[in-house]
Amino acid sequence: MKYLILLFTLAFILTSCTTIQPSEQACTSEGKICSDGSVVGRTGPNCEFEQCPPFDEIIYEEGECTNDQRNVDACIEIYQPVCGWFKETTNCLVYPCANTYSNSCNACKDETVSHWTEGECPEDKIIT
Repeated sequence: MKYLILLFTLAFILTSCTTIQPSEQACTSEGKICSDGSVVGRTGPNCEFEQCPPFDEIIYEEGECTNDQRNVDACIEIYQPVCGWFKETTNCLVYPCANTYSNSCNACKDETVSHWTEGECPEDKIIT
């Protein structure tokens, strides 16, 4: 009988033990810039980047700046804002690496612009 009680006690102790979890890991504050201009951070036990919001559902007009567009004498004065994205050789400390222009003609006249997208540029975000 004494052994039976000892056996039940031992079985109870073994089944009631819980696995000790390591303390939660702190993720770095890095950010990933998504194609829509939003920024997602790291999360979860493996500190993976959060998923970017779906951007392929939204269709924006965009265009590359050609030599003909760069060499125009004057642009029409119409306000159809575009975001003129700077060439990859331009160093930027904030996102977007771009500037809002009144229209695509004015954007392409700027030598630092490689292409443009429809609408104003996204809000500035510091790149860390």
